Amino acid sequence: MILSEFDYLAPKSLSEALNILDKADNEPCLLAGGTDVMIHLKEEEIKPQQVINLKQIPELNFIKEENGYIKIGAMTTFSTIEKSNLIQDRAKALAKACGEVGSPQIRNTGTVGGNIVNASPAADSVPALMALDAKVVLANKEGERELALDEFLCGINQTVIKPNEILTHIYFKTPKIDSISEFEKLGRRKALAIARLSVGFYAEVEPENKVLQDVRISLGAVAKNPFRAVEAEEYLKGKKLNEDVITETVEKISEIAAVTLGNRSSAPFKRESIKGVAKKALIKAMDSADKI
Repeated sequence: MILSEFDYLAPKSLSEALNILDKADNEPCLLAGGTDVMIHLKEEEIKPQQVINLKQIPELNFIKEENGYIKIGAMTTFSTIEKSNLIQDRAKALAKACGEVGSPQIRNTGTVGGNIVNASPAADSVPALMALDAKVVLANKEGERELALDEFLCGINQTVIKPNEILTHIYFKTPKIDSISEFEKLGRRKALAIARLSVGFYAEVEPENKVLQDVRISLGAVAKNPFRAVEAEEYLKGKKLNEDVITETVEKISEIAAVTLGNRSSAPFKRESIKGVAKKALIKAMDSADKI
């Protein structure tokens, strides 16, 4: 298939890319990993006059800990995040989520920034990042602004990013030593599964009594965008994970999912299946808490 004609640009710095966006007459297409954009271009779902490749901008590709925060460049690939010792040690949920994205080829090319901006209900990285209370940083020629993920995402394949902005990086507070995080998902096919359901979990644990504090639970693929299960979080705060507490939490999560799913055809399946996904995540979290 012959692609529609467009100008192809590959800036070498963030400032160069922002200057291009600032001067653009029409909204250009930003190319990150290309796992989604190339499909849209080939199928002529989008016909941009300009395609700006961000892959050659080193300022967008990094993982670092700085002043009590973990920062990840938008062009960092899933495989890089999955294999990062820092992420494995302090943000296990994110390492697991990135390790379950598609095939090895997709993980080697797909980027966390692209995954977020694509705004799919089933984006693997987003529930994990939401459980870690991550924020996105957007830049244009005039400066930067930052938003929580639930402020940035506003519908299926919809975000509040402006035509002259680039998502530069994501950041979240470095999780405490006495914290646990998990990510679980249910997909159609194990090897190349797009999440039909996913759960991100984070909590701080009191070492003496194993009681949970600062609990965060996020649900993916049960609404237009992933979201926090606040009622389930509140129930878990101040409690120690055990079989009864997990059972009650799972029921609350299913009830929360039922409200967002409404009467869609997949609702009965998802209401029940989310219980299994959440239970698996919470059992693993309980095992991790017991080791603290």
